[in-house]
Amino acid sequence: MALFGPSESGSREPRGLVEVRAGKMKLEESTSMVVPDKRKGLVFMKMDSYGLLHFYWKDRQHGRVEDDFIIFPDDAEMKRVTQCTTGRVYILRFKNNSKRKFFYWMQEPNEDKDPDLIKKVGFAR
Repeated sequence: MALFGPSESGSREPRGLVEVRAGKMKLEESTSMVVPDKRKGLVFMKMDSYGLLHFYWKDRQHGRVEDDFIIFPDDAEMKRVTQCTTGRVYILRFKNNSKRKFFYWMQEPNEDKDPDLIKKVGFAR
């Protein structure tokens, strides 16, 4: 199966590349702290019919997509927030705009799999 362009069957339907159970977090501007959104969520990535890579966050309970970001090559990075000692928090940061940063917390039960899951995102650092 090709990652870019049509599949072998000729279909140009979006397809999932990676899925990770993860919640969202909000940055409190007044304190520069991030606080968890307690909803169950799913981070997933798909290539659309035009070959653009999308990073999504979806509320698993309601099935509603709330974040949809197009990721261009070398435009973003995702890495663990080492300052957080009470959970497994990751930041999605866009390199061309320092104000575009989004925080997610892992909801996968096995922490040992975090590095592999983040690596699958493809732009992890």
